[in-house]
Amino acid sequence: MEERFPPPFSSGLDRRRFLSALGMIGAAGTLAACGRGGSGSGSGAKLTIGSVVPTLDAQFWQRYTAFMKTTANALGVDLVTVNANNSGDTLSRGIDDMVARKVDGLIFVPYFGAGPKGIASADSANIVSMCVDTTPENVVPGGEFKSYIGFVGPDDETAGYNMADALSKTIRPGADGKKKIVAVQGTPGTSVAINRYKGLQRYLSEKNDLVLQGQAVGNFVASDSQKAMDDLLQRNPDTQGVWAANGATATGVVASLQNAGKKPGVDIKIATMDLNPDNVQRLKSGQIQFDTGGHWLEGGFSLILMYDWLKGKKMPDTMRSQIIKLLPVTRATLPQLQKDYPNGQPPYDVKQHSRFYTPDGPPAVIELKYSKPVDLGLKP
Repeated sequence: MEERFPPPFSSGLDRRRFLSALGMIGAAGTLAACGRGGSGSGSGAKLTIGSVVPTLDAQFWQRYTAFMKTTANALGVDLVTVNANNSGDTLSRGIDDMVARKVDGLIFVPYFGAGPKGIASADSANIVSMCVDTTPENVVPGGEFKSYIGFVGPDDETAGYNMADALSKTIRPGADGKKKIVAVQGTPGTSVAINRYKGLQRYLSEKNDLVLQGQAVGNFVASDSQKAMDDLLQRNPDTQGVWAANGATATGVVASLQNAGKKPGVDIKIATMDLNPDNVQRLKSGQIQFDTGGHWLEGGFSLILMYDWLKGKKMPDTMRSQIIKLLPVTRATLPQLQKDYPNGQPPYDVKQHSRFYTPDGPPAVIELKYSKPVDLGLKP
């Protein structure tokens, strides 16, 4: 049976309903307690898995959490979710709380340098852990910390490269034959920011048609990205394109361009990542030229892998770190996107992808692709 879930919220009221559905409690509204605490993998009782996310104000993490909750329901898992509200201290406290609760497993996003400490803390309590989206610093699955069992995240470098390539294909060269762009980067020090920018740099080293006029840090947040783009635009008023590190970055970039009297997608082209619903609409309207993503599924994928591990179906060493191949989307591919990914979700039967329920079934982590070849239709 394919699992379905509602689309992510967009209004304050919907957000409150979303948090309520997860059972959010706590003075700051940061902790969601959907379970009672760890049951022990060998007891036969329902497993409790902790999840720590950077924020629930971003559409990407809303979709991530919704799919993870759907996966937990399908597997009969109690899911405990912590919303760090973009605070490193809150994220670290959330990890500590999960360890104190003695959850059966912990899946967290190691932003703010929380990876090594969080993994070590879980390991000291014999709690299996996995990281998603960004790799922890100098820690590998199955290495020093035996309870750190795996990582699932996006192919960031390829995404960064493809974003640059899309800008090249949609910008008309100037009299000098060059196409001028700026880059709004993500949170410094995170592997997602590093690898996406590495993809941009690789494109620039292989090709000679794009000129990177400047770059600024947007921290993967719309407000910071808007300020960064304001500065870049002031220093580079003739720029023709923006390489935006993620969906929230693109949202800030669009706002900045509009405030400056520019037409996003017309005066200045935009390429980004994450496939946030708002940006898919901007693809449709022509404000954004290229988006890629679907990796918000990484939380649910990781939950299946951890569930199977706790049920005795452990991953082989060669599958401890899994990278998701992402879906490229343009205005031309939107009809096929809707056919293949209704409501943004591919057909996915959770138990069929679980080794515990279906030993010979398809893998938990799937490649995101169209059901048939598509033409991205990228041109000036």
